[in-house]
Amino acid sequence: MKRLIPVLLLLVIVFAAGAKAADTLKIDLGGRTVRIQSQWYNITPLGPRGAYNWYDPDERLQAHIESVEKMFNCKIEFVLQGNAEDALEELRLAVLAGDQPFDFFAHSITPALIGDGLVQPLNDYIGPNFYDAYPKLFRRPDPRIGASVGDTIYTFEYNNHSSEARYLVWNKSLFEREGVESLYDIYERGEWTWDKFEEVVHALTKDKDGDGITDQWGIRSVNVRDEIIVMLVSNSARVSKTTEDGKLVFDLLNPHVIETLEFMQRLYRDGVWARRGQAELEQAAMTIQIGTEISGKSYQEHFQTIGDEWGLMLPAQGPNGKNEFNMFVDARGAIPVYVEDPAAIIEVVSALWQIKEPYIEDMESWEETYWERYTSGLFDIESYELLSNPQVTPVFLPTQLERSVLFESSNPAAFVKIIVNGESATSVLAAEQPVWQAQLDEILKQ
Repeated sequence: MKRLIPVLLLLVIVFAAGAKAADTLKIDLGGRTVRIQSQWYNITPLGPRGAYNWYDPDERLQAHIESVEKMFNCKIEFVLQGNAEDALEELRLAVLAGDQPFDFFAHSITPALIGDGLVQPLNDYIGPNFYDAYPKLFRRPDPRIGASVGDTIYTFEYNNHSSEARYLVWNKSLFEREGVESLYDIYERGEWTWDKFEEVVHALTKDKDGDGITDQWGIRSVNVRDEIIVMLVSNSARVSKTTEDGKLVFDLLNPHVIETLEFMQRLYRDGVWARRGQAELEQAAMTIQIGTEISGKSYQEHFQTIGDEWGLMLPAQGPNGKNEFNMFVDARGAIPVYVEDPAAIIEVVSALWQIKEPYIEDMESWEETYWERYTSGLFDIESYELLSNPQVTPVFLPTQLERSVLFESSNPAAFVKIIVNGESATSVLAAEQPVWQAQLDEILKQ
């Protein structure tokens, strides 16, 4: 299969003012031990995921850790290897016992994280320009994106591994075989709307062997929760609002949310959006996936087996769409409530994972190395441009807290009733919204 992207792509790097290696913050921790907990033990700045292990460092990684220790006059210890939920429970029990098990841990904003008051609000340490020194892909225009409840910031991006932005992955070869216009051409004309998307998926859904059973679909489902999130954002639909007295309330019966769910429901009803498990990748023209993961080994092997060429595309815009796109993963760096110097811990973590300047000494080289890892799985320059520099308004919606309340799994029961089973969106949401609101009120103590 022909690759149109070179191994290394020359990127235009915009450096944050004054962000040079010589400007490293002078922080002296007096020889203290900084304890780090992380679920993702094999994500390091020295190579691809799995190449190194923070908890069992080889000579090269150990040298990097020691260089950071020297930089801040501290000792660094990685503790409690395991998942985020176990770490949070360990923290909860330790706080009750008056202990301090770690100074940093990796955890998304969840009801348990916020409700028990176990983490520091970080507004005093993370200002509006906090992300200016990050690589372009991870440069959040507002530090609250994916990191806050209301205006209170609780977490920060700490490893720059993947934005986890979800794109349409589309089978260019299948489109061509079926005589359906390229999505790139439709997008370039500014016509990539829900109406056009619906037209395209209908045109691609076929009974290929004439037995009366569909065996080729316009799009297939992999994760209903993620697909709902993508579609809500493509229609700029908000699931909550803040009242005049500052209370956060779910607003799921607003017309944009209902319109989104009814649109998805119609595509399922018409049989053009295949249910999870109903269609494999080679049987569907489109699927929704994390953009950077399509270059992973499993996807490359699958693409090669199918023998078709694929591309990336942004989700089509709904009637209320304002060109918004979930560009970022939720920020997962948290500081326990008892830590007295959060600013220093943020810098130690930033240096360990080399997430920003000045700890990234050569931003251009960093960018080239990062994209070299992902471009090998792309078929065309259009996909690369949409992946690396999409012309969108970046958001992270619904918020992580809202997601944790509304979506209990990748196939959330209430939404499956609506989208897959065809039940009334208004009726189901009217019944569920008070239950979800009670959960939200309990978490936020409002």
